Amino acid sequence: MDIEAVKMFSVLAKKLNYTETAKALDVSQPTLSRKIKSLEENLNVTLVHRRGNSISLTPQGKTFFDSAGQILELIDHTVEKLHDECKGVNGVLRIGCLHPMARFLTKQFLPDFHQKYPNIHIHFHTLTPNTLSLFEDVDLMIAPFLPNDESVVCRKVSRFTRCCYASKSYIQKRGEPKYVHDLELHQCITQTNTPNAERYWRLTNEKGDKREIEVKGHMTTNSIDIATNLALAGFGIGLLPSNQAREQVRCGELVMLFNGEWFEECTLYILYKQNIHTPRRFKVFIEEFEMFYDQWVLQN
Repeated sequence: MDIEAVKMFSVLAKKLNYTETAKALDVSQPTLSRKIKSLEENLNVTLVHRRGNSISLTPQGKTFFDSAGQILELIDHTVEKLHDECKGVNGVLRIGCLHPMARFLTKQFLPDFHQKYPNIHIHFHTLTPNTLSLFEDVDLMIAPFLPNDESVVCRKVSRFTRCCYASKSYIQKRGEPKYVHDLELHQCITQTNTPNAERYWRLTNEKGDKREIEVKGHMTTNSIDIATNLALAGFGIGLLPSNQAREQVRCGELVMLFNGEWFEECTLYILYKQNIHTPRRFKVFIEEFEMFYDQWVLQN
């Protein structure tokens, strides 16, 4: 059986579009069609119904698609074991994350990890909150929220908080909010680190009191980095991860509002697709990152 053809069929079965599949696989459409036709001839069944530009799987195609994933996983597992015997842990690892996490990984985590596992090749996919939730073209994701996908395995790495920050120039111009509900009277930098439009900040304190604050402002962004820059420039109040804003507070560029007593509780996750076999490089990265992040949180 042509394993390459099986891989192509698996992608086609997900996308149900020859043009998109050919583009994803970086092959010509005639090559893709020829491979699928050859696979059908070898199996002596029709896998795909073709109706003009639209396609669908036949019952046999659906059955084969269910088994194809297991076949490919078994092959990958076998190949990985052979390579492990020769080189140790190796292979390509595609990591999807938001830009601040990519910056953190490259600066803090990867130097030591790469020295320890030089044969694991890291491919970064820096994503937005919207694309992060899709879980496409990556093996692992590091995210501050969960995707709507039951096939994804979610591991909690750590908890963190987002607090309210503003620049001194903003406070001089608009005043410093004294009570948490005063935020409703201020310019707030919204939709940071969330896949959907952000209308409310749901804040809590150490006593467990909770407040839902309706927020609005002239500035909206899907990036914590941009939200931080907007807050630094005096455009409004940002709800920012406290570990990322710590340096700006120390330098006097930002002021932590309410003395940090009101905050949003968040969780950092590592996510990966549920498979019969989880590659060794996945496990190694997850274990090393969890251990490193726990130590980093304690030190910072």
